Amino acid sequence: MILKNKFFFLIFLFIVFTSYNYNEKKQDISFIFPIEKILIEETPTVDIVKLKAELEFLRNTSLFFLKQKKITNIIDKYVLISSIQLKKKYPNTLKILISEHVPVAIKIDSKKKYYLTKNGKKINDIELQIFENLPLVIGNYKNFSSFYEELEISNFKIDKVKMFYYFEIGRWDIELNDGTTIKLPINNYRNILKDMNNVLNSSNFSKYKILDYRIKGQLILR
Repeated sequence: MILKNKFFFLIFLFIVFTSYNYNEKKQDISFIFPIEKILIEETPTVDIVKLKAELEFLRNTSLFFLKQKKITNIIDKYVLISSIQLKKKYPNTLKILISEHVPVAIKIDSKKKYYLTKNGKKINDIELQIFENLPLVIGNYKNFSSFYEELEISNFKIDKVKMFYYFEIGRWDIELNDGTTIKLPINNYRNILKDMNNVLNSSNFSKYKILDYRIKGQLILR
């Protein structure tokens, strides 16, 4: 009999604490850990004010029974967000950590602008001032992610680059902001990239605008 009474008591508590009312905006109100604070980590590109407004439906709903699917549906509309992490801080705070796709170059196809991330993702339908000075990619961008990885491994100063040119034979040219063009071979160019910062900083090469490494073991200057 005691166990039976305990069971009904637990059922009663569950009904009480998970019940809700409707306010004038038809919004669910929970009595168990209601969300009072929604904290979103600042990011370089996402409009936090707009995102907070879209997530306002979460206020006063249960932190325990979080509406993750609704949150995901809203987040999916932001093309630069790659993932989010939801942290519940009981009794009343939801913290949202955002990871973003980071554009590193611009690709133009049929007069339409796209942003390319370092992992090769193509992003469109955005226009942000902070990305206006990114280098252009000319040619097949599908090979860009592996090439960009080589640049990062070699500590190449990517901020000096104006354009990347990809040739169908499988090699890249790099045009710098000062008009210098670096012609790379098809393969085994990592050591060239590693040494390139020293070459570009040397006054011995400042008068040359073409650095041609296409022939193995040679540097042709023009």
